[in-house]
Amino acid sequence: MSGRLLFSRGSRAVLTNQQKSILRRPLSDTTSAPLSFTLWQYKICPFCNKVKSLLAYADVDHNVIEVNPLTKSELKPWSGDYKKVPIAVLNDEQLNGSDKILDTLLENEQVISNLEEKWKNTEQTMTMSDFRSNDAEKWMKYATDDLASLLYPNICRSLNDSFLAFSYVKNVDTFSPVQRITIRGAGSLAMYLAASKIKSKRGITDEREALNKVLSVWEEEGLSSGKKEFQSGTQAPNMGDIAVFGTLRSVEGLPAHKEVIEERGGVVKDWYERMSGQLQNFK
Repeated sequence: MSGRLLFSRGSRAVLTNQQKSILRRPLSDTTSAPLSFTLWQYKICPFCNKVKSLLAYADVDHNVIEVNPLTKSELKPWSGDYKKVPIAVLNDEQLNGSDKILDTLLENEQVISNLEEKWKNTEQTMTMSDFRSNDAEKWMKYATDDLASLLYPNICRSLNDSFLAFSYVKNVDTFSPVQRITIRGAGSLAMYLAASKIKSKRGITDEREALNKVLSVWEEEGLSSGKKEFQSGTQAPNMGDIAVFGTLRSVEGLPAHKEVIEERGGVVKDWYERMSGQLQNFK
């Protein structure tokens, strides 16, 4: 693993016929034109969870494949030189990195149709232009540059925390018992060492304090100190809400999430719970 997990925001590529044959997996039919989508992820990757948040909100049926962070064997047969997550295949097209995946999904006719139907049926005031407004783009960037970069040090601030962060591997059926033990042991050590380097590079002395300060920006500016139910200012979330929620959702169940969301309470917790209600299909 070269001492680190690899997350990315990347590019797109067209699959060869051989790659297509490796990747094809049946999905249930969607309305109108069929949409086939498979996502390769690490469960605790914030960028992967941003993608899954949009998929859940737009009611896009999809497959999720957990990648072994030590060997990346799930990617090696077909992904070429690209060995980071998230990586996706949308109707035979390989998409590398969360930015490219999100942009492509938001331009897909089926996804647009799903979203517009959702807003129509729930009588929520939202359009695609508002959903992807400049303000929404600003908070998507915040989720990536400010928020996601602090989650790594917060879930790995000790070896014990790092080991706990890898507890998800116990529930990955495609990993053998030996793989689960190896991934959790070696992976947690690698993450802890990498997180320590990030803290040193960014001059972070208290990762919880740094994370809470960044969340205060979201609370005060993004949600107007509670005057807004969602960043959009309407009864429906926009892509800023989706991106910030997905980033935070990646560490749900871990001590960092409990301390900065559940125990923080107030505006951020209330917003997070509303978002959870909006994304009930999250998986």
